[in-house]
Amino acid sequence: MTSGVSDEPVVVIGSGPSGAVAAARLVERGLDVVMLDSGTMAPRGVVVRVADHTVFRKRFSGTDYRKSSDTAENVDWFSSLSQGGLSNHWTAAVPRFAPADFDDGGRLDERYVWPVTYGELEPYYEIAEHHLTVTAGEKLNGVPSNRLRHRVRLPSDWAELASAANDNGDGVGALPMAKGHPWMVALRGSEFDSYHCVLQSLLESPRFLLRRGAHVDRITAANGRAESVCYIDRASGQTRVQRARAVVVAAGTIDSTMILLRSTSSEHPNGIGNEEGLVGRYLHDHPREWWTATTERPMRALAHPVYVARAPYADSEPLMGTSHTVGLTSGLQRIKSLMRRRVDVVGVQVFGTMVPRPDIGVTLERSGAADAVGDRPRIDLAYDDAAMRNMEFARERLRTVLAGAGLRIEIPGPFHSLRPGSSVHFAGTARMHRDRKFGVVDSFNRVHDLPSVVVADMSCFTTGPEKNPTLTAMALAIRAADQLARDVA
Repeated sequence: MTSGVSDEPVVVIGSGPSGAVAAARLVERGLDVVMLDSGTMAPRGVVVRVADHTVFRKRFSGTDYRKSSDTAENVDWFSSLSQGGLSNHWTAAVPRFAPADFDDGGRLDERYVWPVTYGELEPYYEIAEHHLTVTAGEKLNGVPSNRLRHRVRLPSDWAELASAANDNGDGVGALPMAKGHPWMVALRGSEFDSYHCVLQSLLESPRFLLRRGAHVDRITAANGRAESVCYIDRASGQTRVQRARAVVVAAGTIDSTMILLRSTSSEHPNGIGNEEGLVGRYLHDHPREWWTATTERPMRALAHPVYVARAPYADSEPLMGTSHTVGLTSGLQRIKSLMRRRVDVVGVQVFGTMVPRPDIGVTLERSGAADAVGDRPRIDLAYDDAAMRNMEFARERLRTVLAGAGLRIEIPGPFHSLRPGSSVHFAGTARMHRDRKFGVVDSFNRVHDLPSVVVADMSCFTTGPEKNPTLTAMALAIRAADQLARDVA
């Protein structure tokens, strides 16, 4: 290889945030890495930020955004066959999970206890946040503080409201976000994307090679170890083979699941990691609503969203929580935020939770083709009554929290139906657990029966707390890369 990468590198599948930081960590640890990614070109765009306001954002090309609604009735699946993956399209919210998020499920069943603690993950949160350039405000109850690069100050009326809410024991404050520098012109389509902010500098390393337009079909394994990765060259349509000493799967929850299920052999007749029939099972998602609320008095239009954290765990059913992000409703309100004007209507996004179950998940619908091109996932996911009630409770909780802090609101509706997949937070189909009866991977993201294969995206999540998941997925991927470097040394 002209790049200087060895003939048996570690292969990383996917260039989204998890794959990117895993690759960066492996290279930093002295390993050769080949990244296989479906994207055929670098994403291009422009972001302009002025005084902590994003005043212009435009994506030009290379992002190949897909939305599929035909995988199952009333389920959406969003994906991006592009370098940087869905980080080319995300909202850049990066709250940390709280310590209780890793063991709250133990109140329900041992299947729902993560094999990693917040304390073990904390140093990796800091490394991930170094890549992300996090902006946040004062500490808020219930959400651990990030490693900040920039601090935002909420408008005085919202700051007083947040202070009063935190004095009451609630968690209200500026949402942690990967927004970049307050004054910035960047040639990318979002404030942070993993291609420009992580991978671009890696391209200069002789230990790193990015194969573009490489759509992964399967992993081959024999004698208890990964041997190679088969992929389709999107330019030629030909199937090619990349040898590997280990493989990191980070293609996104649905794509990673399909790769594992397609990777059948005499040693793994049902796919890699699927000896217990768990690959694709325990799929979970954030039920999501967006609605407007009317405030009793005009408040400053928010340039930076306000976050309302979940209720205390002791006051909630196991694995049941909601979070609120309060912000703008329209482009006109964005102009008003630049002009420091007031508004009496705010937009509210709500994320809820669900209890993962083994009967909910992803299966392959085979096309009869010899490779991955024609395969489609079938995503079977519906919210049960508990998840639906939890979302209804979220409306009353926001009224109560804000009223206790001195601001009454009305929530007139209408409320749209909850559509699985709309949050773009699918997770859990190759879940972590200490016991292989309940999990596909171990506490370091290694497949239980094939430790040279690591699953390092949101598919490894044991449960789905109500917080945005990308930061935690990145921290887990960095930790997994550290352990993999020790394993193959």
